[in-house]
Amino acid sequence: MVWLLALNVVVPLVVLVGVVVGNPPEPPSMSKVIPADDLIKQVDLYVESFNEPLADAQAYTDKSRQVAKDAHTLAAIALVLAMHDQDHRLKASAPALVVAAQQLAKAKDYGTAKQALTGVQDAVNGKAGAAPAAKWERVAGLGQMMKQVTFVNNRLRRNLRRFDERKDDIARDAAVLAAIAQVSTYDTHEVKNPDDLGKWYQLCGEMRDAAGAVNAEVHAGNKAAAETALVNLGKSCEDCHMTFRVRVAP
Repeated sequence: MVWLLALNVVVPLVVLVGVVVGNPPEPPSMSKVIPADDLIKQVDLYVESFNEPLADAQAYTDKSRQVAKDAHTLAAIALVLAMHDQDHRLKASAPALVVAAQQLAKAKDYGTAKQALTGVQDAVNGKAGAAPAAKWERVAGLGQMMKQVTFVNNRLRRNLRRFDERKDDIARDAAVLAAIAQVSTYDTHEVKNPDDLGKWYQLCGEMRDAAGAVNAEVHAGNKAAAETALVNLGKSCEDCHMTFRVRVAP
């Protein structure tokens, strides 16, 4: 279900200080790509996982990079949930979750990170205050998200070997990769040539839809088709790195 709308869109371009700015094509309805529930499961896992590295200052010092990586991904997932056309339990609080996750991702010390985690927890529990209306935009660092892609993709491949036992994990990881791809569309700083902007949009769309296909085939119980979709997902990533040399955060 590769989405090729980007190939047929005339995109106005403005170049500002070496950064390409343009108008991405309108994304498909998120319900046609991934179910909101799979993303919510990952949100819950991230929120729980933050407790250990934020238990005290030393734990945070030891695990701050992991917290930052996961918080960037959480911000991306929250944006997709905010823009998702399905109704779900985080629909109203997802914009506040975006903001709180961004604050956690940018934290430079334990106190700031701990305060940001409280904001994340409040958003997930429906206790957050008002937040700006969500819109499709850059909300997370591309390098951090690509680092997460490597980690999640490797886990997804391992779990596919145990398809029947790991269906829920595979579906969740595929949904995360689809969300990262969708949000990556709006960070075009790796596009050095304005003529390549359409290619960036195309490859992000192909990655998103291939990950969505993995998710759909897993839910359908079709291992062979999921494996084929995973091959397509890998190809989209390889094509992107070959074209844009996307850098992964340390």
